[in-house]
Amino acid sequence: MDDLRYEELTGGNLLFKTLDQTAREKVIDLARAKTYTKGEVIIEQGAEGDEIFLLRMGMVDVQTMQEGFVVELNTLKPGTIFGEVAEVSGVRRTATVVAQADVEVLVFPGHELVEELRQHPTASKLLDHIVLHRAQDTISKTFGD
Repeated sequence: MDDLRYEELTGGNLLFKTLDQTAREKVIDLARAKTYTKGEVIIEQGAEGDEIFLLRMGMVDVQTMQEGFVVELNTLKPGTIFGEVAEVSGVRRTATVVAQADVEVLVFPGHELVEELRQHPTASKLLDHIVLHRAQDTISKTFGD
């Protein structure tokens, strides 16, 4: 697979850029494309889930429910992964993700994707950094600084 096609498929995501050619092919082989319509819930907070998503087209809202109130955490744009916190941390889904409009994602089996990323030191460190940053951001937005 040439770099341009891979870049197009992964939306330029930095995590996927760190992989070598062999790993890139494995990762793409794991993925399946899926679409969601405006307002459709992609991930629901509290649910069990083992899929990781890469947003290819459109935008999604990430929110969490805390003490009966919805806390808006983020709006994600193409090229962003989500759903990784539950897989890496071994917890239920920590947030709800809703399609802002029609969206297209690549869906990866979480365990297999994480296992592949863990074989590459830079990708593994970056994945841990992403999960830590998301946790810190959620805590800050939910409970204040």
